[in-house]
Amino acid sequence: MNRYDRIATATAGTHLDVIRRVDSNDPFLEELAIGDILDDERTATLLAKALRGNTNLRRVMFRQYGYDMDHFHTVLSALSDTNVSKISVGPQSQILQYEGSYAMAVGTQLISLHSLTKLDLNACHIGPSGAIVLSALLADNDTLKELHLPENEIGDEGAVAVAHMLKNKNRALKEIVLDNNGIMAHGQLALRNAIFDDSSFEELARSNHVLQSYFYNPRSVFGKPVMNDILLSHAANLRSKSAKAAV
Repeated sequence: MNRYDRIATATAGTHLDVIRRVDSNDPFLEELAIGDILDDERTATLLAKALRGNTNLRRVMFRQYGYDMDHFHTVLSALSDTNVSKISVGPQSQILQYEGSYAMAVGTQLISLHSLTKLDLNACHIGPSGAIVLSALLADNDTLKELHLPENEIGDEGAVAVAHMLKNKNRALKEIVLDNNGIMAHGQLALRNAIFDDSSFEELARSNHVLQSYFYNPRSVFGKPVMNDILLSHAANLRSKSAKAAV
């Protein structure tokens, strides 16, 4: 089977063909890339209807278009009836151009999907407020395993929110990608303390011993003062996972 049989791109000229494949629950269709199909209310509604009966799609990618938010929500709501486990937005999509407000709208729906294990918001410019919103939404989430937020300009304020969520609440996430977010010493220290707070035995015990990675490239997130502790903690969490798997 050709790889392209497993991927459909819903852009101009292909709308109805793609909708038919989705509606037929094509067993070979595993990935759906959504483009300007959401410009039109009729095709957005038809796509949402087709999605509700689909059990074979595993990944949905929203390309860089300025979607109509009503149409976008129509399709997002339909994804709750699918088995999609990976969703990507962007990069540099107009959906999240207004920091926080769109992140809340998108995050609220995406993270409520029970089958969702990976959320990729690469270069969506969510900013500090978006990171705060997502961190609050993820606090009690127990299904999402990977959250990719590179190049989102979250800064120290957003990093502190992520760190607070990791240390005090979430124990499901295994990977959060934070590369190139302008995180300085204060934010780096907060992220370090989320997984390795050695200020006391009590705080060390409360640290997150589940997270296995903060980055693609450690130098794009952390400086020398915390780098060693971060790497050692990730290594320890990976060893812990391996030990549990061996039992």
